[in-house]
Amino acid sequence: MKQTIKKPVLIWGISLILILSFVLSGFNPAPSTAKAALPPITIQINESPWYPGFEALVNKYIKDTGNQVTLNRIPFNGMLEKSRNAVQASESEFDILTLNEQWYMQFYADGLVTPIKEIDPNFELDPQIIEYEWATRWDNKLKYSTKDGEIYGLPINGNIMLFFYRKDLFDANGLATPQTWDDVLAAAQKLNKPSKFAGYVVRANPPNWEFQAFLASYGTSIIKLDEQTGEWEVTINSPQALEALKMWLKLGVEYGPANYADNGQAEMDALMASDKAAQMVLTCAVATDFDNPEKSIVQGKVAAVPVPGATAGSNATMSGIWVMSIPHNLPKERKEAALAFLKWAMTKDAQLYYAQAGAIPVRQDVYEEMSQDPKVGWWMKAMADSTPFIHAQPRLVETPQIIEVIDRRLKQALISETTPEETLSEAAKEIFKILKDAGYKVKPLAE
Repeated sequence: MKQTIKKPVLIWGISLILILSFVLSGFNPAPSTAKAALPPITIQINESPWYPGFEALVNKYIKDTGNQVTLNRIPFNGMLEKSRNAVQASESEFDILTLNEQWYMQFYADGLVTPIKEIDPNFELDPQIIEYEWATRWDNKLKYSTKDGEIYGLPINGNIMLFFYRKDLFDANGLATPQTWDDVLAAAQKLNKPSKFAGYVVRANPPNWEFQAFLASYGTSIIKLDEQTGEWEVTINSPQALEALKMWLKLGVEYGPANYADNGQAEMDALMASDKAAQMVLTCAVATDFDNPEKSIVQGKVAAVPVPGATAGSNATMSGIWVMSIPHNLPKERKEAALAFLKWAMTKDAQLYYAQAGAIPVRQDVYEEMSQDPKVGWWMKAMADSTPFIHAQPRLVETPQIIEVIDRRLKQALISETTPEETLSEAAKEIFKILKDAGYKVKPLAE
């Protein structure tokens, strides 16, 4: 018997066939909103305590966007050479360079990295991104990082100094949270137990970073630029610098451990964590060590605040950050892919994730939000409070030479090989010569 197909069923069947045909042929009735995958990128990154947090951030980017990223992990001592080789090749092997604050200037000044607006003319930096006294920018006329300079890099690791102290001991001895170096000195005198417990520990290896915070808190610096005239002045031999040096030496020599002239960051971290020191200035990156049961026996006893000042309100913390820049010798599509990652990494959501992964974020709103965190809020609040007091290290191409002078001269002062006056006078002469030989306009040295 012949079966008759009813009309509605026939129409439905034809419609289904047409729909299947469209699907199989790849027909899409609505325009696609999906973005094409960007070219893969390679990021040169240093081995550091914040590397795991950055790796976690990159993995999240890959998961969220589908774009591929390779991390080329390099020991710190090989970073500068690798970076130079990359930007001098016909085409860089890296799409993003991670540049240390003490040598990014070479890359900005020589045009070895690409201005961000050259890649994206509409780029605007989110005002919540901390610029660390303009480490993101470069003024080619003044040959320095200034507020009005062009953006050449974006911060990725927000290292600054914090002042760490044993809150339990301060409370037990009726000592208030230190606001000034005189407060620190008074606490050091009270808590110091020679050969057993240090009232204060200075960073001696190398000493320049911590000492620069003392200089800034006393209202001076190693060198100073007059942005109106473009003239430099060596100020390391100023009366304020002498006050700063005398306080730094008194705290470190009289109230430090027996080996006060030998301690670097790792040794200082260990002294605080092992209940052998009361106060110190260290990078914010060590904060989590003091709550780590595998490293610390003083969990919950350490507090952090902004680095004190010579007077109340003259607090000063030094920037010690890393910036990420895009090499000049890349094709357009690779530069755009690199910038896409950096834009994403600067967002609040990404930076919150970054902070929670154990790294040091670069957004003020993230610090303020994380200040309420029960686990890390004790030092994240200190970070948020420190932002107004951030000072830059010298940011010249010749900075490595200047820093070498400061480190060498301060070590002489620590071991009493030179007096404080001799230390600063001789350092000033050397730095003056470095600037003059490099062709800068420099004011005559103050007598």
